[in-house]
This record gives sequence, structure tokens and C-alpha cells, in this order.
Amino acid sequence: MQIAPLPSPPPLATSSVFAAKERPSHDVPMSIINRPLPSQLDEAKVARFMEDIKAGDDFTPIEVLRCVAPDGQKYYFAFGGCHRFEAVKRLKHEHIKGIIIDVPPSSIRLYLGASCPF
Repeated sequence: MQIAPLPSPPPLATSSVFAAKERPSHDVPMSIINRPLPSQLDEAKVARFMEDIKAGDDFTPIEVLRCVAPDGQKYYFAFGGCHRFEAVKRLKHEHIKGIIIDVPPSSIRLYLGASCPF
């Protein structure tokens, strides 16, 4: 009995599904970004990022999900990029480079469940 070879696996993704298309980055005000899930931070990584930012290094923009709630209010959420976000926050910068991704309210409810603000 011969066993057929396994098919080749699909190529690995090298970036986020959201960032697959060319999207411009923006200087997003830190004050508008909600981070509702606690981050698991590697303190050495945050410190290294802070030093790199101070030295002028550019980082990949974080993904910021923009959602318009049923009442028309805009919400901005970031679920990834926790080390970059924390480094910028500790350096007391007012803005962070981000790619704005428009999502429906149902996508945010999927992440937050009963904690969703709308």
C-alpha cells in the first residue's frame, strides 16, 4: 500500500491580514487609542524599543482599528503592538505611527464581548 505524499503547506504570512494592502500610516494621538486587553510585556524588550526610538529608529506602524458605534461615536482600538505602544507611552510621546483599519462594530464585539462599550 502506497501512501500519497502530503500536499505542500501554504506559504507563511509575513504580515497581518489587515496590512496586506498598501495602507498609509498616520501619526495617531495616543490619547484616542483604547487598549482594553492587558498586555503581557517583556520589560527588556520595552526598554530596548525605548532606546531604539530615542536613537531615531523607525518601527512598523501599529494597527489601529477604527469603529463607528451605532450612536455615531468613533472608537479606536489597538490589540497588537503592545511593546511599541508601551515604549512610546513611557517616552511620553503624544503620537504613534499607526495604520487605521475601519471595522464594523461586530468585529469589536467579537474581541470584547460584554466589555464592548457599545
